[in-house]
Amino acid sequence: MRQSFLFTKTVKNVPRDEVSINSTLLIKAGFIEKLAAGIYSYLPLGLRSLNKIENIVREEMNAAGGQEILMPALTPKKNWEQTDRWEHFDALFKLKGANDKDYALGATHEEIVVPIAQKFIFSYKDLPKYIYQIQTKFRNEPRAKSGLLRGREFLMKDLYSFHTNQEDLDKYYEVMMKAYTNIFEKCGLGSQTHVTLASGGTFSKYSHEYQTICETGEDTIHICKKCNLGINNEIKDETPKCPECGSTEFQKQKAIEVGNIFKLKSKYSQPFNFNFI
Repeated sequence: MRQSFLFTKTVKNVPRDEVSINSTLLIKAGFIEKLAAGIYSYLPLGLRSLNKIENIVREEMNAAGGQEILMPALTPKKNWEQTDRWEHFDALFKLKGANDKDYALGATHEEIVVPIAQKFIFSYKDLPKYIYQIQTKFRNEPRAKSGLLRGREFLMKDLYSFHTNQEDLDKYYEVMMKAYTNIFEKCGLGSQTHVTLASGGTFSKYSHEYQTICETGEDTIHICKKCNLGINNEIKDETPKCPECGSTEFQKQKAIEVGNIFKLKSKYSQPFNFNFI
C-alpha cells in the first residue's frame, strides 16, 4: 500500500493527559489513538504490528502443544464467587445485565477455563492438556498512566495446563519457559529481557517473570552479573545470593514485566471440585 492511501497521518499534538512516552510516540506516528486513560484504538500500522506479535506468540504456543480456544470476555458472577474473587479482586470490572444479573469483564480466565476443562477431562488418560487464548482483558487499574504498558483494556495470551502430577507440571513449566524465551528473541527483545525470580506466593518459593529493561519501567530488578538471572526487588532482601550461581554481584535496573509463569497447582480446580480418576 502506498503511504498516500494510508488511513492515518502523523500528528503533532497528543492528548494533554497522555504522560507516557510509549503512547505519546505511537500516537504521533499514527499507530494508536487514545480514547480514555488506559483505553486505545489500534490504527492500521499499530494493528499490523500487534498482529505480527500475536502470530509469533501463537507459533510458539502451538509448538509447545497448546491448543487455541477463545473464551467469553463477559463472565457471570457465580464463577467468580466460586473462587472467592468476586469480592476480593479489586481490578475486576463489574456490571449489571438484563434482569439485574451481575457480570464481570474478564480480567483473567481461571474461573472460566476450569469448568470448560471439567467437561472434557475425566481420567488420567485425558491428561496432560494445554489450552490457550489470545483475547481482550479488562482491569480497573487505579492508575493507568503508563500507556500501552498498563492499560484498562489490553490483549493478552493466557495458557492453562492440566497435569496428573507435580513432575509432569514441572516438566511442562520448563517447556513454557523456553517458549517465552523464543518469543522475546523473535520480537527482538532477547538481549534486554531477563528471566526474573519473583514471589511464588503460596504455590512455590518463586514464580518467574520476564522483565525487559526500560528506563520508564515500573519494576526494579537486580540482574546477576555472572549468569544474567534477574531478581525482583520485592524479594531481593531475602535473596542476597543468586539462586542460580551463588554470585552476590548484581546490577540494579528499571524494567517492564512482559510475561510471567505461575504454578497454580489446584488453587482454582479445587473450588470447582475438578478431579480425575
